Amino acid sequence: MDLHKYSLEDVYLSAIKAEIESEELYDGLAARVRNAFLREKLEYLAAEEEKHRAAVERMHAKEFPEKELALPSKSPVPLPRVGKPEGRKLSEVFEMAMEAEKAASEFYTAFAELFPNDRPKRLALQYFATMEMGHYKLIEIEKDNALKFENFDDYWPMMHAGP
Repeated sequence: MDLHKYSLEDVYLSAIKAEIESEELYDGLAARVRNAFLREKLEYLAAEEEKHRAAVERMHAKEFPEKELALPSKSPVPLPRVGKPEGRKLSEVFEMAMEAEKAASEFYTAFAELFPNDRPKRLALQYFATMEMGHYKLIEIEKDNALKFENFDDYWPMMHAGP
């Protein structure tokens, strides 16, 4: 992914917008699932995306101290989006989320390349890229579980009610 053709501010805004959309997706899925273990993982992912957003917003504020943060309605850098989960199987939503996490990793890797002489920013963005691949792996495991156990709650509705 080559980000050199975009303004630095557009790259920042795209990163922030993508993190917000990912957080909303995971929060929405967490509210939808009945499996308590899966809900916790989705809530974790949402919290991770919120932390990424906050960190990128701080980086943006340092880079553009005179500019107020104003997100566009559409991301200036085209990134894959996860469609609305309603009416889709969880495994399908996870498949789309995996692609988005992989693209996010590639995006942050390319974003880091925009800072060849700023080691702290470059390393932070490379770390985000690694974290996004961690999210990919977590979702991959849950997608595989969803394929095996998609109807589990139908048969064991009180499985996660606790003692």
